[in-house]
Amino acid sequence: MPVTEALTALDAAQTTDDLRGIADNVVRRFGFGGFTYHLYRPGVGSLVYIGDWQPEWLQRYEDKGYIDIDPVVEQLLRTVTPFLWTDTVLTREVNAPERVVLNEARAFSMKAGAEIPVHEPGLGCATFSLFSASEATFTEAWSQHRHNMHIFALYFHQRYVNLLEFDGTEQPPPLSKRERECLAWTSRGKTAWEIGEILHISERTVKVYLDTATRKLGSFSKHHAVVKAILNRIILP
Repeated sequence: MPVTEALTALDAAQTTDDLRGIADNVVRRFGFGGFTYHLYRPGVGSLVYIGDWQPEWLQRYEDKGYIDIDPVVEQLLRTVTPFLWTDTVLTREVNAPERVVLNEARAFSMKAGAEIPVHEPGLGCATFSLFSASEATFTEAWSQHRHNMHIFALYFHQRYVNLLEFDGTEQPPPLSKRERECLAWTSRGKTAWEIGEILHISERTVKVYLDTATRKLGSFSKHHAVVKAILNRIILP
């Protein structure tokens, strides 16, 4: 299956169930044994999981608190490029507790796998995992299709979040160009007077822009507003 055909199918999807079916078809046609997709948005408190983990492994992973020692999760937070699960334990001791997670996963038809990280604006994070019960099968599929799967995973994520409805989720309010500029210069340590000199407006006008931006963002101070604006990618620090 050409990757363009897979992306076209994602575009035509009407529901998240449609997306799951497309992902399952693409993953298996590319030679992998299964996949999982996780999405976490801490500001919203939403955790999404879909995929092919065996129920027994999912329960064990939760009961044992493996998310706290899983080396894959640790690596996921540090990179934006795909990586093999085995890469996460190359420098760890033979008896390192982190190895337990990967060793036990092998008993649940996941003898080899890879992770495709997806980082969202703010603190949101998602990951698309690929795995197989056979190391040889996985190695061949990953060698041939890892770049296509990277593109597919990014596109899958965007389509999924577009279709997914989070209860109570609100988009950050739009700020004016001047409000964004004043917040950005504030984040760099400039005073209202200095910002006025830079933007060729009065100090009082700068304070008005900062006040309105603070109210729009539901913040208790201009510094809190700066933090929220950075986390929501409204401004760059």
